[in-house]
Amino acid sequence: MSHRTLRAVAAAAAVVAVAALAALAITLHLRAAAVTAGSAPGETGAASALAPAISLPPLTDPEPGPLPLHVDGKRLVNSAGTSVVLHGADMSGTEFVCVQGWTDDPFGGQPEDDPATFAAMKSWGITAVRIPLNEDCWLGINGVHIGGNAYQQPIIKLVRDLEADGFYVILDLHWSAPGTQLAVTQNPAPDEDHSPAFWSGVAATFQHDPGVLFDLYNEPYFYSTWMAPGAPDPWTCLWTGCEMVTYVTGGNPYQVNRNWKTAGFTQLTHDIRNAGASNVIMAAGEGWAQDMSGWLSSLPADMDPNTVASWHSYPGSGCGGPSCWDSTIAPIAAKYPVIIGETGDSSAGPVTYMNKLLPWADSHGIGYLAWTWNAWGNPTDVLVTSMAAGTPTAGEGAYYRKHLQSLG
Repeated sequence: MSHRTLRAVAAAAAVVAVAALAALAITLHLRAAAVTAGSAPGETGAASALAPAISLPPLTDPEPGPLPLHVDGKRLVNSAGTSVVLHGADMSGTEFVCVQGWTDDPFGGQPEDDPATFAAMKSWGITAVRIPLNEDCWLGINGVHIGGNAYQQPIIKLVRDLEADGFYVILDLHWSAPGTQLAVTQNPAPDEDHSPAFWSGVAATFQHDPGVLFDLYNEPYFYSTWMAPGAPDPWTCLWTGCEMVTYVTGGNPYQVNRNWKTAGFTQLTHDIRNAGASNVIMAAGEGWAQDMSGWLSSLPADMDPNTVASWHSYPGSGCGGPSCWDSTIAPIAAKYPVIIGETGDSSAGPVTYMNKLLPWADSHGIGYLAWTWNAWGNPTDVLVTSMAAGTPTAGEGAYYRKHLQSLG
């Protein structure tokens, strides 16, 4: 296959604690969708609903942590002027547990906010952690099980605890949905209904905390048959927004045919800046963040100078080898910082992709984070068998730990 298969998330009301997450993990991480855009979708009858701008007061006294970051040409630099290349891990759970209804813990019993987990990460040489978020849960809308303050407070504490232990933190809009559709899966793009309010709230909360990076949208994708007639090309849609005619529900029916408006990256960037936040922004490519071919040419004239390119690179992806990396990614890295927000390999081994990608990235000053620091049984893309102990999986985890430690 040219991409990972999209798997639906199964809600399990009777499941509890970490064992449940391990059983469900195979369904959780979205990759490219193996859906047929022409299949007969159903209708939900849900009317569009604008999201209220719910957020906690801004953090005016963030905990001591790594030095603040900003973009300087093609480099990320800290406030001392030192170049910073992020090496990290994604830590999943906060994008899906809050909508599944089987626990009141937004981490689902996983030791995400745990000193032992942080110590294990540091022992590997990890310097950054990416936290996926759910816009409905942050805003407390559409009937989420854990929402508003009950969701925001644990996220804020997790961010502050990570920073206090020396990590940079990336907050990523991972799951979203337009109108009154509950966000229980990943849709093609940010939605005009809620995503601006989400980023306004997140930005207002972390506006005084430049050790936090904002990843505008996890993995945008624009299928031509899901776009409204007359819509611009996918790269224009990515930056300026466009009309779509299909979204996904994560349930049955999986697809719904209804017009909805995406929120472009330019709009979301303005929302973040208007909220008073100068944090570094990560802007992904198209095609599930794996296609970066139009990233440079599509940049708006008023491109925010504190923006980096976000690329996801997995085995079997379209740009999956040195030839494409040299022709497509290297020219971006010559002008802007690039961060690989997600990558992975065989959990059990042998490792056949990361052992080529990471040395190439190192030679070009490109940072990277691996999916995922969760003790799941997936055959691919899992780093650990124990989050708190940091026990690596035999394939991806063992290689990644060794590689990071070799960097010194």
